[in-house]
Amino acid sequence: MDASFDPGMKALVELHGAVEPSPPPPPWLEELLRDMDEAIHKPEENEEPLERPLPPEHLEIEERAHRYLACLHAWLQTRTFVSNNDPADPQAVVRRFHTLISAKVHRALQGLADDRPEDRDWPPDYDGSAKVALLGIDRSHAAWLEFVERGMATEEDVAPFIADLVWLGEALERVFPDARAFVRPGLDEPDEVSRLLASENRA
Repeated sequence: MDASFDPGMKALVELHGAVEPSPPPPPWLEELLRDMDEAIHKPEENEEPLERPLPPEHLEIEERAHRYLACLHAWLQTRTFVSNNDPADPQAVVRRFHTLISAKVHRALQGLADDRPEDRDWPPDYDGSAKVALLGIDRSHAAWLEFVERGMATEEDVAPFIADLVWLGEALERVFPDARAFVRPGLDEPDEVSRLLASENRA
């Protein structure tokens, strides 16, 4: 559908109607694929599932993150954007982070549910995902306030989005109290080195 509106995609649109459907797979392949699908979704007896279920209180956090994503996505469809990548444009900021927040909240919560401390000797990955979600929440919150300051939206327009972000931030801080201290390789290391040097100088 999108390609039909693009003159440069004319050849692809015309090709779509000319391509013949693929023949059905042979019976042996259908049976093999069916067995593989069943093996994935039905673990053997005493075998743990690939993903552990989230507790109800964590499901609530994930659902709130999904709600923020869905509501903001619908709101963004009603607006015109000057830039998608300008960090000084609050519209670009909320647009950039609204999908990231939901994805990182899910990864953090699922990582916590699946964590097996006895199998690792490094900081848990879920703290890193929670940190990225928290940073996205911080940036988005600031961008919403800038929306109002610039007269790009009213306080009533942005209030539901800010409420979701505040709730999510507080919930993640409770579940992942060490998230902000997580050191992301290549991103947070300069700060860590500066603190280390400062502590050595004091000594």
